[in-house]
Amino acid sequence: MLEFLASHSNVVFQPDFDDPRFSGLNPYALGFEMMRDIERVVTDPTDEDRAYLPQIAGNGDVMGTLKIAWAEFRDDSFIAQYLSPRLIRKLRLFKLADRSEDPHYRVDAIHDERGYERVRRALARQYDPGHRDPNLQVTGVDLKGNRRLDLTHRLNNDVPLTEQDALSVLSYIADLWGYDVLLHGLDSDGTERYRHEASPPG
Repeated sequence: MLEFLASHSNVVFQPDFDDPRFSGLNPYALGFEMMRDIERVVTDPTDEDRAYLPQIAGNGDVMGTLKIAWAEFRDDSFIAQYLSPRLIRKLRLFKLADRSEDPHYRVDAIHDERGYERVRRALARQYDPGHRDPNLQVTGVDLKGNRRLDLTHRLNNDVPLTEQDALSVLSYIADLWGYDVLLHGLDSDGTERYRHEASPPG
């Protein structure tokens, strides 16, 4: 029992932001806290829970509610569906705006009535593979000419790939393809922000 408790505690441990071990929000700690919070909402809801989570507040079926959450939601949709204002306050979550054209971070949403939905949406987006992973697509190939492969990276929040990462991936793709590869980085309005090329070795 003590071995299990030690192992469980290590997995769900959340270091403070100024702890040398801190590297962001521990997803296991967040998930465990959310499951405990769902149990609370299902068995002993507040008026706030009834307003924000009416589909589960007070239904009395803890395991049934958790089984639905486990079976039907990915990490991002689980957060978007079940993160309660009370847990946002407990975890002291807030949203920072980090825009490349601004000289400073800006606190964009806090744990108040206007900020709950924005904090929940922003946190869910961090776990969404569609937002987290680069959006790279094959957008053209010259099969009758030099056989160059054209790739397009649609920037998410105007964040480009680092040149080193882009060139490393392009070199690998060029090696697999056997011909030149060209990558265009486009921002949200379609303007080209950067361009990289790679050729196969030899």
